[in-house]
Amino acid sequence: MIRFGILGCGTIARRFAAALNKSDRAELAACAARQTDRAEAFAAQFGGRAYGSYEALLADPEIQAVYIATVHTAHAELAKKAILAGKAVLSEKPFFVNSREAEDVVQLAREKNILIMEGFWTRTQPAYQQAMQWIKEGRIGKLRLIKAAFCFSMPYREELKGHRLWNPETAGGAFWDAGIYPYEFATGIMGKPPVEVQTMVAKAPTGVDMTVSMNLRFEGDVIADLLTSIGGTTDGTGTITGSEGYITLDYFVGSRHAELHQGRETVEVFDDPEEEGFVHEIAHFVSLLEEGRNESDINPLALTLDLTQRGEGILNSR
Repeated sequence: MIRFGILGCGTIARRFAAALNKSDRAELAACAARQTDRAEAFAAQFGGRAYGSYEALLADPEIQAVYIATVHTAHAELAKKAILAGKAVLSEKPFFVNSREAEDVVQLAREKNILIMEGFWTRTQPAYQQAMQWIKEGRIGKLRLIKAAFCFSMPYREELKGHRLWNPETAGGAFWDAGIYPYEFATGIMGKPPVEVQTMVAKAPTGVDMTVSMNLRFEGDVIADLLTSIGGTTDGTGTITGSEGYITLDYFVGSRHAELHQGRETVEVFDDPEEEGFVHEIAHFVSLLEEGRNESDINPLALTLDLTQRGEGILNSR
């Protein structure tokens, strides 16, 4: 049984804790927040010990792995501290927001032989894995096009300018919060970074990216047409098109349903009965730990570093 500690006790941490409590291979041993009472309330609901500082949790010898669920800009520093404490690290996305910190953390993890992984759950979902299997089997022929958009509406108001999504100091904006999904959806399918990227950015009043359109070209002239926004909502279907058919994934961010189409016919359908996608991410990470691995084949560090570089470029274009 892998004993987890959770750093940060916000909304995403609560969802992760609930999923963790469904696992028969991992358990919640402790949580930590900067306010002790917040950690105590979290522990009362989900179990484990409560710590009033992240450092105190990292000093707990019973903790084997940590899940980092703080604001984006705190992920890298906490990951360093966790690695030095000998804890495996599963970090909520984005793992990093600049290339320097990304390279430092990855190098440290490799030196210490510690497992670290960005918590990009999309690729761990069985529906996504089924789509990958169809592609490998040649069921849609030669890959041609990947299309995905993840957009939601967070209307900007002056009183919200300090909110993490609108604040440049907390790496706010559409790309880091939502754009990671279509981008890594595409790179995961291809298994490599693109050879060319073109972007268009619409900015919010605070200067963060509100909407980002991305066109990616991969080796073999596969094109990805991607969109992200925190200014409006779109259909969340992901489509993978080949020369002989196409695959659709409903709500590709955490899809539970995939369809294989050839011509106008739907020839195969896959459904995942599990409603909580974090269950699959946890299972994958626990398997890596049990196997003694220090990197995921589904969420490899090379693609995490590529994402960081692309996101950094978008931020620098503000």
